[in-house]
Amino acid sequence: MIPDINLIPNLDKDDSGSKIVYLIISIAALLLLSLLAWQYFQARADIVILTKEQTALQSQRDDLKSQLDGMNSTTQGSLEQSVDFVELVSYPVTPLIDEIQMLQTNHSYLRSYSFDAESVSITVDFETLNDVADYISSLTNSSYFTDVQVSSVSNFDLGTENTTESEKDFNVIPRQTANFTLVIDEGYLATGGVE
Repeated sequence: MIPDINLIPNLDKDDSGSKIVYLIISIAALLLLSLLAWQYFQARADIVILTKEQTALQSQRDDLKSQLDGMNSTTQGSLEQSVDFVELVSYPVTPLIDEIQMLQTNHSYLRSYSFDAESVSITVDFETLNDVADYISSLTNSSYFTDVQVSSVSNFDLGTENTTESEKDFNVIPRQTANFTLVIDEGYLATGGVE
């Protein structure tokens, strides 16, 4: 019989240390895979949400674009209406403004004016009510206007920023502001101010 002689020492390896390392590596790999899977599904859900938002925003953009096109067509219509109005009101306004300013009394101020198809609306400031009456008389006698309508006459104090209600300055006379509507004599204006 052959004797069993083993000259290599018998070493019992402790396999428990290597099993723990493999276990830790496998747990880390599973955690990493589960994290990647969670991120994948989260990204897919975000893509679905963003696709819905994109669709909603595109439909909103299309609605706003159609509203803008509608506004542009409305603006175009109002532009055409403006051109029609200008063609309708095709009288020279310079003689009218010159006449209005020439007939003003001393120390009066033409605050505003606006033209309609057949009339002029003006706002003038005066020092006294007598000046208002004189101006109405002058406008009535003017050949450029067939009718003078007084819309309103009101008074206002000039320079009352430092006075209180209990302090009245009787040396300051309130000024008058009057609104007029002047009906234009189109025949006289068309002839250039010649009868």
